[in-house]
Amino acid sequence: MVRPGSAEAWCHLHAAVTPLHHSVVLSHDTLSAVCLDARVPAWVPDPMPAGWSVTGIAWGGEPGARGIVVDCAGPAPLGGSAELVLVAEEPGTGLGAGYAGLPWLDPGELIDGPSAAAVQAAGQRAPLWSVPTADDRWAFVGEAYGVWLWLVAWPATAAWLLAEDLVLLDLRDRVPADLPLGPPGEHLLPGS
Repeated sequence: MVRPGSAEAWCHLHAAVTPLHHSVVLSHDTLSAVCLDARVPAWVPDPMPAGWSVTGIAWGGEPGARGIVVDCAGPAPLGGSAELVLVAEEPGTGLGAGYAGLPWLDPGELIDGPSAAAVQAAGQRAPLWSVPTADDRWAFVGEAYGVWLWLVAWPATAAWLLAEDLVLLDLRDRVPADLPLGPPGEHLLPGS
C-alpha cells in the first residue's frame, strides 16, 4: 500500500518499504524491460513444466530491481491447478517472506541443518530449505547468485514440482521467444 502523500510504500509490520510494482499487461518485451537493469535474477523454470506458463512479474527497487517475482501457473502434479512464485531478492527486502506468510524480512534461522530440496539455478546447484507456512501453500528458500531464492506454491501439494530436477533460467540472460505467457495468476502480489 502507498502511504498518502508519499511515493514510498507502507507496510503495517515493517513501516516504510520499497513499492512493489507489477505489470498489468504481460509480454516478452515487459519481461525484458524489467530485467534490463535488475540487480537480482528473474527466475523461470527451463524448460517450463508441461502446460505451465508465466502469468505475471513484479519488482521492487529503483533504479535496478532489488527484488523480482515471477509468477507461473499450470496443472498441479497431483491434479487440479497450481501456482508458483519464484522470488529473488537482496537480503533485508522481505518480499519472499511476504509470499510465504512470514512476519520477518529474511529466513535467518530457518536455514539450518540439511537442505530439503535443490534446484539448478543458472547452472549452479542451489540447496533449498523448507519453510513452515500456512496449510494452503508450501515454501522453500535458499541462495543463488548471492541473493535469496524463494519458491512458494499453492496448493501445498504443488511441492511435488521439486521431485523432478527443476532447472531455473535467469531472464536477465535471455527471454526465450517461445516462453509461454498466460493470464494473470491469483498470487502475483503478496497477501493475495
